[in-house]
Amino acid sequence: MNEINLNRGIVYVATGQRYIDEAVTAATSCKKHNDCPIALITDSNKYDLPPGLFDMVIIKEARYSYRDKILLKHSPFEQTIFLDTDTYVAEPLDDLFSILEYRELAIHQADEGYEFKMPGFSNAMPEFNTGVIAFKLTPAVKQLFDDWDTQFDVNPDITTDQYHLRKTLYSSDVRFAVFSSAYNFIIYYPNFVIQSIKIVHGRPAELLPVIAADMNRIRHENSWRRMFFPYSNDFALIYQNLKNEDIYKLIRFHSRAMLGNWYRGVTRIFKGNKKEPGH
Repeated sequence: MNEINLNRGIVYVATGQRYIDEAVTAATSCKKHNDCPIALITDSNKYDLPPGLFDMVIIKEARYSYRDKILLKHSPFEQTIFLDTDTYVAEPLDDLFSILEYRELAIHQADEGYEFKMPGFSNAMPEFNTGVIAFKLTPAVKQLFDDWDTQFDVNPDITTDQYHLRKTLYSSDVRFAVFSSAYNFIIYYPNFVIQSIKIVHGRPAELLPVIAADMNRIRHENSWRRMFFPYSNDFALIYQNLKNEDIYKLIRFHSRAMLGNWYRGVTRIFKGNKKEPGH
């Protein structure tokens, strides 16, 4: 058996069969483009895993909640890229590892989470999406992960992991960097990218490679910024000098939206004309 190089590696956390199945799909895409080892942190050794996909399987007690994500702190690697199970890796991740030569942690800023008030904290401190995290287990990062875990007990009414990380990172000593959406391209809301996409994040899994291929087929000399708009498990792209295939898709996208608005408007009119019994 070959010795595993623990210098750098990929980690997935999956607790429960649904997430194990997702992790298998996600790790398969990762293995195609990266030759570093992949570790799975999970709750049982009884899952039927494809041979050779995961180089290490680490068993830890699970809570079956967002809190399980913090099991990433048990990474066996000096440099780790943690990936959610609902991700698709489209290209090598060397750049994410390289940033760890200069920072202890790197993560993607998310424009969300502001529905939760944080008294005493600046509203300018953003929430971060925890679907992709690059980190080294330095003392400061270990403390961050421990404090992140503790926050679930301090404020148990909020179960989302990203809220608690935002609050913890605000007062942390960790030297962190923020990477672009190319390394965590989330498909649930309008997004844009300049670089080629390395990681697509969201569900359904079968849509992720389609999005990556479509976004990355547009050459930089045609357009360096590509805009992405989701619509009911479909999407449209906007960029300079649109190709005919994307013009057609954009027209179809807007037509569906227009018909949807028309249908909702007509429905409201008919509902408004209905009289209650006895009137």
